[in-house]
Amino acid sequence: MNVQAVSNISFSLRKGDIFAFLGPNGAGKTTTLRILLDIIKADSGRIEWNLNGKSSELPPAEQIGYLPEERGLYTDIPIIRSLVYLASIRGMNPAEARASAMEWLERLDLAGRAKEKLQALSKGNQQKIQFVASILHKPSFAILDEPFSGLDPLNQEKFIEYIREINQHGTTILLSAHQMSLVEKIAGKIFLINQGREVYHGSLSGIYDAFGKIHIVDLEFRSPVNRDMFLSLPGVEQVNSIDDHRIGLTFSAGTDLNKALAELSAIEGISNISSHKPDLHEIFLKLVKTHQ
Repeated sequence: MNVQAVSNISFSLRKGDIFAFLGPNGAGKTTTLRILLDIIKADSGRIEWNLNGKSSELPPAEQIGYLPEERGLYTDIPIIRSLVYLASIRGMNPAEARASAMEWLERLDLAGRAKEKLQALSKGNQQKIQFVASILHKPSFAILDEPFSGLDPLNQEKFIEYIREINQHGTTILLSAHQMSLVEKIAGKIFLINQGREVYHGSLSGIYDAFGKIHIVDLEFRSPVNRDMFLSLPGVEQVNSIDDHRIGLTFSAGTDLNKALAELSAIEGISNISSHKPDLHEIFLKLVKTHQ
């Protein structure tokens, strides 16, 4: 079976960007990242790298950091040995690599496990080591494919700070992630892909301006509610069942929200009403559903 994983997409990054490459599972994200890194070949198209003042179609390995979605480190050798080796083949002095690796392991509360094998660590701690391996050599450009995978909420927040930190120290970031609330905190530019095709490409503020003018009203009821009764309300574009007692109504941008809320407040059985503008997660869902 022939499948066209990616079709005619184009984007560019400038030095210092934190660029989010987003899409649902199977949209073509990882395929695109592997094409960028020359891991797989595209059937057509052109890639241009310019990290050292010279244009090239191949990424300069010593200036690239790559955190793959699927872990790719050696699992049966000591962690510190693996980190030093990987940084060394990217041009870093082994002694400097060891010192820097130990600093990162200390920050990640893993210094005491430096001589253990990766397979002895939990999934979350393995992800921390994979991250260190991808940025230890201080790359000019880092591709982070699902950097928050396997991390608890506390460590996800820490990783946001780490990504900001390496970016402030000169590393341009291209990241792919499913946690939209985290992406909102760090990305300045966004590319949304679905079924291999571009859905949105622009700034984070731009996506709010273009698609964030709708209103979302959350209703909570004292007893189970039938969502179908709200489908015919004026201005309602979508009705989402949150659970048996809660629903979310999406109103179009031109809806008189005050009038809509007044009508809703007259419905019996409502215990709470709240409204908000859509966040990136809600915009993402709306755009993906629109472009299926």
